[in-house]
Amino acid sequence: MSTVTVAKKDFKAARRSKLLWAAAIVLGLIAAFVGYVSGGASGTDTEQVRALFRVLTLLLAVLLPIVALVASYLAIAGEREGGGIKFLLSLPNTRRSVFVGKLLSRNGIVAGGIAFMYVAAISVALTRHGAFPAAVVFGTLLITLVYGSTFVSIALAMSSAAASRSRAIAGAFGTYFVLVILYVFPVVSFGDIARWLHTTLLGAGPNPDLYNAVQYTSPYLAYRKAVNLVMPAEMRQIVFYSSLPEDVSYGSPAANEVLPLYLQDQFSVVVLAFWLVVPLAIGYALFERADLE
Repeated sequence: MSTVTVAKKDFKAARRSKLLWAAAIVLGLIAAFVGYVSGGASGTDTEQVRALFRVLTLLLAVLLPIVALVASYLAIAGEREGGGIKFLLSLPNTRRSVFVGKLLSRNGIVAGGIAFMYVAAISVALTRHGAFPAAVVFGTLLITLVYGSTFVSIALAMSSAAASRSRAIAGAFGTYFVLVILYVFPVVSFGDIARWLHTTLLGAGPNPDLYNAVQYTSPYLAYRKAVNLVMPAEMRQIVFYSSLPEDVSYGSPAANEVLPLYLQDQFSVVVLAFWLVVPLAIGYALFERADLE
């Protein structure tokens, strides 16, 4: 059984999940609803469609990690606890083919949910506005697919390290809380912690750029910044405020350029690439060394 065969078998098994189907339907309904509501907004038809997809990315920044984690956190841990991993490895399979096959299938499932949501949004946009800003639509679609893949990578890495479903579930919830919730509701942010360590513990002077750099390690913020790369200047999301000089307005095109390179929108590609590659490397190493007996 090759990597492709493992991926096909896993994809067929996972797509029967009622929870995943429910998540895909909910995402599609949300996209259709946002598209319908946007019909009353001001601006040209093209501007309204761009605004629609901007709102969708804000929603996906919070909701998509849930879908990706739910779709992937039991990919290997579930097989280990249920004994299916022994069957997979009893055939002419290597651990690499199982790991890569699971990665391909779970990415395919998440990509299918994203595509379903975008089809719903595009359909409503064309029906109500008759406009199709291809650069924004396909640009945000590509970035969203990458964003979803980052959480698939994270979940698969945790699934490789977990020997039971309970540990995999705990890891998924913990990951979502640390990488998303703490940024959506920043009661105490990692930037605040860095500021306290830097100014109070070390006694150094304030450095907002340093604290923002600590914040920027989140794939959630990286996704929001990456969306700016395909949006018009007037629709860009300004994530880091404290680093801007007083003579630069938050919504101006210069708001990104005046930031240090490691805080600019372009650096989001590096952050997302990190979360795509590093968790997979760690997860695969742990899976290779795991005792599956």
